Amino acid sequence: MNTIVRSPDHTGANQFLTNELRFSVMVKGMLFNDDFPDGLSLRILNISEGGIMAAIPFGVRVYSAVTIALRNLPAVSGHVAWCRKDRIGVAFDEKIDLDLFFGRKIGGEGLHMIDPASNAVRSEPLIRKLNG
Repeated sequence: MNTIVRSPDHTGANQFLTNELRFSVMVKGMLFNDDFPDGLSLRILNISEGGIMAAIPFGVRVYSAVTIALRNLPAVSGHVAWCRKDRIGVAFDEKIDLDLFFGRKIGGEGLHMIDPASNAVRSEPLIRKLNG
């Protein structure tokens, strides 16, 4: 049986709940903290403005302060909200701009995506939204 260790405000919850819009992704990132000063490779499985869920090769201490390196963004600080054998949840200290993360915003010009097949600018993001 797998047990998820939750942050204090979610200790009694049956499941980890969030009201933020989460996106399913498969992106590599790096986690840095006191235990892994050279970085720990992780695979981000879902992301929201307030945090990530990621697969990791080693457990990380719950409540520990971390810095996450993400593509298209400067390093993001946060803390480990929960951890189980091969997965962690990280809550960011400040919300991130998902438009920058997904490459939909370039130089403040607005939202767009470039379709790799035709190089046409698309107004609809090619992302799958997870239901709460």
